[in-house]
Amino acid sequence: MPDWKLIVHKRLPILSVASPESAEELAGHLEDRYEGYLRAELSADIALQHTLDEIELTRGNWLTLRLLKEDIMKGFTRRIGLPGVLAFAAAMAIAWALDLAHIQPKTIFLANGLFLPLPIVWLCLLPFCGALGAIISRRNGGTRLDRMIAGAFPAVILFSVLVLIFFAGWAISFLAADYSWNWAMAVPALALWMAGYGIMTAIALLAGAAVLEQAQKRSMQSM
Repeated sequence: MPDWKLIVHKRLPILSVASPESAEELAGHLEDRYEGYLRAELSADIALQHTLDEIELTRGNWLTLRLLKEDIMKGFTRRIGLPGVLAFAAAMAIAWALDLAHIQPKTIFLANGLFLPLPIVWLCLLPFCGALGAIISRRNGGTRLDRMIAGAFPAVILFSVLVLIFFAGWAISFLAADYSWNWAMAVPALALWMAGYGIMTAIALLAGAAVLEQAQKRSMQSM
């Protein structure tokens, strides 16, 4: 009986980035096809050749890509997506609590009518959210890079929302006849808000995740 696991890894080196379960599933699929050819009374050599041909054909490549996609998506969801969303939920809960406590952002007015409501207290509490995302990612088997991305994930969400708002306003300016889109104001305002709610938020979140990493590293060294 051919060693299908070895054949899969030799013929499809791309599977080296996937989990062992993905390679085993594909090897099991090829073994079933090989045994099916044998039951069809084909010789062992012909059955082997037909099965190997499937790896080169579209069906084999499609199966490989599907397995890789499932493995990557599951890994992303477990190690980055879920921890990042929970960190974002914690950040929004803190913002909601501050609003209930009537702690308002400090509005900074600039030239040409530009302004930025800067939530200083919220930014000071964001490192705890970044640490939360890193902790959950670590428990789900995330690497150091995964933990840092999960910790900073709320900033990615906020950044994406600002970009969507910008493009929504741009689209409405073309579709609505009575809607005037002030490009001289919109572009600088978007850049300012991205800096305030994207970059500064990311720095605060990453600070929390980095402090957690250092604390855990020292804890392991002292053991």
